[in-house]
Amino acid sequence: MDNARSERIMTRLKTFPSTLREKMRYIAFQIISEEPIEYSDLESAIWNTMLDFLGEEGVSKTSVWLMKDRWNANSQKGLLRCNNLSVTRVIASLGLIDRLGDNRMTFKILKVSGTIRGAEK
Repeated sequence: MDNARSERIMTRLKTFPSTLREKMRYIAFQIISEEPIEYSDLESAIWNTMLDFLGEEGVSKTSVWLMKDRWNANSQKGLLRCNNLSVTRVIASLGLIDRLGDNRMTFKILKVSGTIRGAEK
């Protein structure tokens, strides 16, 4: 009887309505560097720089996420997801990254969009 009741309770959980969810923005970027950059190195550089610049609370408020499936190692292009209130803070954090190991690099922001499809165009 407990299993049937717990299954019935689990099916009643609902998601937030769209008006209460965070609105996301997608930042399309390209890395300009002397040598190709690996995804894992890029991810750690972004997280470390954002933690130094914004702090733990600031990073948690940005809801930033580097989308691994949208990273193209050949063209060095990728997508970052964040909420709509923190786009400028995320872009400023990316601007602070100028080296990755011995490689000099910079971010070129291609587009900011509300959808993945719009950001990739």
